[in-house]
Amino acid sequence: MLPTICYDVQLFDVNAHLLQITVTLPANAQQTILRLPNWIPGSYMIRDFAQHVHQEQARDSLDQALAWRKTSKHTWVVAPCAYDFTFSYMVFANDLSVRSAFINDQYAFFNGTSVFMQIIDDFDQKTQVLQDFGINDEREYAVRLFGNQYSLAHKWQVSTTLPVVLKEDIHPMQRSDSEYLLGHFQVNSYTNLIDHPIVIGAINVHSFMVEDVVFEMMFTEQVDLDMVALLDDMKKICVHHLHLFNSHTPIKRYVFQTLVCKDGFGGLEHQASTALLYPRDSLKNTAAAGISEGYETFLSLCAHELFHTWHVKRIKPNVMVNPSLTLENYTNQLWIYEGFTSFYDDATLVRTGIIPAQSYANILAKNITRLLRNPGRVDQSISRSSFEAWTKFYKQTPDSTNFIVSYYNKGGLAALCLDIVLLQQSNGQANLDTVMRLLWEHYGVDEVGTPDHVIELLCKQYLNINVESIVHQLAHSTIDLPLPTLLPTIGLRLAVRPAIDVNDKGGISKATPCPVAFGAMYSANPVGIKLTQVLIGSPVACAGMSRDDILIAMANYEVSQSNLINLLTRFTQQASVELTWLRDGRLCTGTMPIQSALCDTAEVHVMDEAKFNAWAQRTLTFPE
Repeated sequence: MLPTICYDVQLFDVNAHLLQITVTLPANAQQTILRLPNWIPGSYMIRDFAQHVHQEQARDSLDQALAWRKTSKHTWVVAPCAYDFTFSYMVFANDLSVRSAFINDQYAFFNGTSVFMQIIDDFDQKTQVLQDFGINDEREYAVRLFGNQYSLAHKWQVSTTLPVVLKEDIHPMQRSDSEYLLGHFQVNSYTNLIDHPIVIGAINVHSFMVEDVVFEMMFTEQVDLDMVALLDDMKKICVHHLHLFNSHTPIKRYVFQTLVCKDGFGGLEHQASTALLYPRDSLKNTAAAGISEGYETFLSLCAHELFHTWHVKRIKPNVMVNPSLTLENYTNQLWIYEGFTSFYDDATLVRTGIIPAQSYANILAKNITRLLRNPGRVDQSISRSSFEAWTKFYKQTPDSTNFIVSYYNKGGLAALCLDIVLLQQSNGQANLDTVMRLLWEHYGVDEVGTPDHVIELLCKQYLNINVESIVHQLAHSTIDLPLPTLLPTIGLRLAVRPAIDVNDKGGISKATPCPVAFGAMYSANPVGIKLTQVLIGSPVACAGMSRDDILIAMANYEVSQSNLINLLTRFTQQASVELTWLRDGRLCTGTMPIQSALCDTAEVHVMDEAKFNAWAQRTLTFPE
């Protein structure tokens, strides 16, 4: 076994957003190479976490300074040393997201990829080439967390799923006047070191148990929730996931770490936890009619990230079994992983009775609407979207919708289509749940990476169903999904209509749609409206307008956010209308053709509730 490497994490300065990291390393007759990841698993974008590393120092156990140098943007090299030595550095932690590190007066949160440098041994002295053999190094790592007077005074506690070595119950063990040991942990690989995010603060934790697994709902502040109702709903979600995988669970404890904020949103999966970012005002679960949309979305987010415990963290694409965190790791399979999980996050809510059938149909309508309003769906397949996630999906601009498709959004709808097709071809004996269990049994248990055609392989070998044609249509082509013909199979009917206004996200409505097409998203402006997104080929694009232009007049009438729809309706019988707008301080004019509004807004109706409920309960069958 390689010597243990210890990371001391000090809450150095709460107001300056600084963490101090001190790595204690064994003597090394050769130079020691340290490297910080460039990206975090589950978020497929190069993020250059090393940009936040400052004030590096290397000292031996005799407190003598050691020479060190940087050899790349995220690699440090320390000179040979005959004694144990330390390498210390500051991390500026002010990124309020689930991907990085953040500390303020309320709490500290960080992922290992933002603070823990990996020790690299794969350096060829002859060629001077640094190899990259991934993150499964099977080395012992220890982590000690130290607070300060501020954290002690405010009774900050630790939430993490890192394996504990030493835990102080009430009185922290004082290391010096300003440093207090909050926790001591140890893991057996760099993979495990970086996959257990840490929260330190005046946290609120509510626990429950499902089938011998302890689940914890952790919030960084008091939240306006009916906690009894939340825990009851979360139990249903956890039971659903455990049973879907035949109660084969790789965990004994799981923590939902919710960073409560004003406006943010996000989730990132880990081995035994998830980091969630969610707005406090959306967490309420006391809507007048049923649960609120914000609370429903929170439950769906929790269901999504928990599902990843099996499907992403254990079942994973072959290139993600031992990935390089230096470079991009390309795969065509994200539609299988994020798409399937997006299907299950909402489906879980209706399967468990948390929401009724029509509520699920409304969610489905909104997802279909997002796809219909995405021109990029005819230009990019979801398998290609998966491969190009690093440069396109994760680096979107407001114009991206014209060129790319979401493997989350379309992938979730494709999963629904595949589920129905499997039901049809097996007379109700197989569905997507069956495929998930096969994925777990043959790839997840031993964490064997999946090949690109894993769905076709499993269906053919174990279900004797050939899904090559439908998978090609769903994932590898830009053909529209066969939702209109498949949804009636489970008691639903899809209808499409024009949007009512810019705020119409889809779903059943009795309001009158706008009859004239516009073709842009917009926001209020002190004068006119500001275009935030323009669809290629739309009427407003044909007039010559672009994103960030400010539309101020239509046929010499002043335009505002409140009167745009009325103005468009006024010119229904005309062939065109003159627009006036501001672009970078210049006055521009153009002619917008009057066209009928596109039917790009979906409604999904529950036509046969008994059939739908049979689908939701996995009991739907078909006559021979």
